[in-house]
Amino acid sequence: MSARTRRSLQCAVLLAAGLAAGCGGKAETVVEKPRGVPVKTVAVEARDIDDVLVLNGSLRPRAQVQVVAEVGARLVGVVKDEGARAQAGETLALLDDTDARLSHDRAKASLAVAEANRAHAQAEKERAENLRKTGGITDKDQLAAQVGLQVADASLGQARAETAIAAEQLARCTVKAPFTGRVAKRLTDPGAMLTHGTPIFTFVDDAVLEFRAAVPSTDYARAKVGAPAAITVDALPDERIAGKVSRVTPLVAERTRSFEVVIEVPGSRDLVGGLFGRAEVRTGRVEGALVVPPSSLARDGQNPTEAQIFVVSGGKAERRTVTLGVEAANAVQVTKGLAAGDRVVLDPPAALSSGAPVDVQNGAGN
Repeated sequence: MSARTRRSLQCAVLLAAGLAAGCGGKAETVVEKPRGVPVKTVAVEARDIDDVLVLNGSLRPRAQVQVVAEVGARLVGVVKDEGARAQAGETLALLDDTDARLSHDRAKASLAVAEANRAHAQAEKERAENLRKTGGITDKDQLAAQVGLQVADASLGQARAETAIAAEQLARCTVKAPFTGRVAKRLTDPGAMLTHGTPIFTFVDDAVLEFRAAVPSTDYARAKVGAPAAITVDALPDERIAGKVSRVTPLVAERTRSFEVVIEVPGSRDLVGGLFGRAEVRTGRVEGALVVPPSSLARDGQNPTEAQIFVVSGGKAERRTVTLGVEAANAVQVTKGLAAGDRVVLDPPAALSSGAPVDVQNGAGN
């Protein structure tokens, strides 16, 4: 090695030693801090909460019947068609009354004959009684006159009954509304030959509608008759219809383990039977409840009164099992496992586990 080369190596060594001395004489190792799971949190708050029972069901008319032909005849006219309203007893349709009218006329004629025969029998009885007093008639003849009057009375009663039946059959050729309501559907066309019992209309009473919903048996104690309710239907998403619980069936179905709740709501032009909707029934109010958003809870479905939740403490996530109470649309009461002010994770990521570091990414003011 030449002298020039040795001097170059010595300079390089001295330069490295000088740099190390200028930095404290030791080379530091930089350890990168582990990144936490990004989460958003919200504080557990204490506030009043309504105990609300949320139900899914359908609207039905208070009464719905099929109006049928009560006599066999041809349908000759429809007076009230689909959508039309009618008062109780108002004409809905007309059946051909030719045969019924002729039968009624024949019954009236028979009644007139029976009345005449009865008048004649009465006169014969009175004549026989007068003759009996003077000895001008035998007891047998007098008895025959009395029997003749009894037969005439029976014939007159039969004729009157047949006339009433004929009048009723004639009246049934006019199809009338059974109650005040609306024609929901017409089931046959004019000109059709109808037999006794053929459906003509579906007729509904929609002055009051009933919202019917199946409710799990676990909520039976919460459903109370008279409880106020607010109903929304898919067809009218911007409207909330006020109603109240009118009936709670006193029987739980064994197959479905549910019972039925009926909520009455006032009818309107836009509400019709069959609409699907949701009802919120207020069953009580809890004051000062500890509440969390529903999105912070993880449930397995086996125990509806418990759930898993992540609480952020010291920069780490802690999984807890909490006991639930009243549930509302945007808040759930926690009766055990949390304290006011605890910060819980919203929509916990799948990668989050108990003890894992977290990176809280709440916006300003959260």
